[in-house]
Amino acid sequence: MRQWFWILLIAWGLQAQEARIQILGTTDMHGHVMAEETFSLQPAHQGWAKLATLIRRQRALNPNTVLLDCGDTIQGEPLNYVRNTLRRDLPEPSVAIMNALGYAAMTVGNHEYDFGLEVLREVERQAKFPFLSANTMDIKGRPGFPAHTVVTVAGVRVALVGFTTPRIPSMTEPGNYAGLVFQDIVGTARRLVPSLREKEKADVVIAILHSGLGTLEGREGDEDAALRLVDQVPGLDAVFTGHTHQAVQIEHKGIPILQAQCYGRALAVVDLDLRQEKGRWRVVASSGRLLKPDDQTASDPEVLRLTAALRAATDRYLDTSATNLLVDLDSRWSRMEDTPLMQLIHQVQRQATGAQLSAAASPGPKIFIPRGPTSVRQFYALSPYESQVARIRVTGDQLKRYLEHGARHYAFSWEPELYSREVPFYNYDMVDGVAYALDLGKPAGSRVLRLAYQGQPVKPDQTFTLALSTYRLRGGGGYMEAIGFTGAPEFITPASQRNLILEYVLARPALNPSPTNTWRTIPYLDRTRVANQAR
Repeated sequence: MRQWFWILLIAWGLQAQEARIQILGTTDMHGHVMAEETFSLQPAHQGWAKLATLIRRQRALNPNTVLLDCGDTIQGEPLNYVRNTLRRDLPEPSVAIMNALGYAAMTVGNHEYDFGLEVLREVERQAKFPFLSANTMDIKGRPGFPAHTVVTVAGVRVALVGFTTPRIPSMTEPGNYAGLVFQDIVGTARRLVPSLREKEKADVVIAILHSGLGTLEGREGDEDAALRLVDQVPGLDAVFTGHTHQAVQIEHKGIPILQAQCYGRALAVVDLDLRQEKGRWRVVASSGRLLKPDDQTASDPEVLRLTAALRAATDRYLDTSATNLLVDLDSRWSRMEDTPLMQLIHQVQRQATGAQLSAAASPGPKIFIPRGPTSVRQFYALSPYESQVARIRVTGDQLKRYLEHGARHYAFSWEPELYSREVPFYNYDMVDGVAYALDLGKPAGSRVLRLAYQGQPVKPDQTFTLALSTYRLRGGGGYMEAIGFTGAPEFITPASQRNLILEYVLARPALNPSPTNTWRTIPYLDRTRVANQAR
C-alpha cells in the first residue's frame, strides 16, 4: 500500500511540473459581427457571431486559455460609424463582445484613431481589459497606453506586450492622434522585453502587434515589423500580428508568428507546453495554427443579443432610399477602362474640392450596384473608411510621375498575371480630367503616353489642382514620396469621402454618371481575362 502511495505522489509531482496553455488571437475585426457580407447580405464565414462559437469551443478543450486581439477593432463596418457618430449611448459592439468573452488585452490599431481620441478613450474606458501600445508615447515621453499586462493561467505568469504600427501619422488626420508620438516597434521591444522577464517575473512573453510580417531586412520605423521583431529581440515565446489582413502561420527561430486574417475569418491558436524548473516555468514546445469557421459553425446567441439594438439602428440607416440609378455601377471593369462607377467618385471629389483633376482608386473588384432603386447600403460600400478628400497643387511633371507610380499595378501585357502582387487595387489610382494611355508593353516608370489636358499636351511646369483622398495625402500607397510632394494641401473637406458620395447621391432623384473615356491601356484589356483575375 505504501509503495502505491509513493508512486501516486511521484506521478502527481511530475504532472504538477508540466502545463499546457492556449493563446487565442483575433485581429482586424473592423466591427464585423454577422456571418454575412454587409453590403450584399450574402452568407459568409466571418464575423464575431461565428468566431465567438469557435472561441468558446477552443476554451472548452483547454480552460487554460488567454484571449487577445491585435487591433483595428472599433472602425470599419457601418455598425461602427453609426455607433461612434450617431448612437454614442450604445456600447461599442466589439468591446461588449470581448468583455463577455473574457479578453485579456487588445493592441491599439491605426484605425482605432479614425473617430478621434475622444471616442478612442471613451471606448477604452468601456473595456474590462487593457488597450496596449508600448511604442505610443505622449510628447513628454509618458506612455500613451499601458505597455503590457500580466495574467496568470495554470500558475504560469504570462506577459502580453502590445505594439502599434508607427506609421499612424500617414494613416489618419493629425487631430485624431494629437499629442501622441509613435516609436519604432523593435527598438521599444528591445528595451522592454528583458524587464518583463526580470522585473515582472514573467514565465511567458507574448507580443501582440498591430503590424504585419514585414521583412528581416526592415528598418527603423517600418510599418510592418513582426519578422524583424522576432529576429532581433530574444525572449519572446509567440507573436500575434495584424494590420495587413493576411493569413499568416509561420515560425522564425522556433517562435510561432500568426495572423488571423481579418473580419473574423480565422482564429489564431498557439499551444505552449511548459515545464517548471527551479520554481520558474519554461516553454519546452510550441505550435500554432489557424482555425476557420465553416457551415457547421453556429452563430453565438450572446453576440446577437449584445448587438441587437445597434444592428437594428444600423439597418435602418443603411436601408434608407438613395436614388434611382439609370446605369449599372460595376467595379469589375474599373481598372481596364473608364466606368460610370469611377466617374461618380471623380465627380464627387472634384465638386467637393473645386479641383481641376481627381485621383481615385477602384473601391474593389467585386462591387456591383444594378440600375434601379438603390439604398444607402449599396453606396456605403464604395468608401467604407473615414478618409476625407484633399486638394493639392501639382506640376505636369508630378502628375506624370503620379500616373507612372500607379501604373506599377500592371504586369507586362503578355504575362499570365495581369496585376502586380506588389501593388494592390486600392493603391492604383486613376486620374480624371486629363487624357492619357498606359502602355503595358513598357517597363514601369515609362508607361504614360499622350498625357493631355483639354486637348493640349501637358507641360512639365504646368500646374493643376488635384483632388485625392487624405489617405494618399498622408503617404498611403507612396504617391506623395513618388512625386516629391512636400507641401500643404490647399483644402481638406470636413466630411469623409463616403459622406460626400452619399450627400451627392441623396440630392439627386436620378443618377446617370457617364464615362469620359479619356484614358486607356495599350493593348485594351480583355474582359474575360480581367474577370478571371479579379482580386
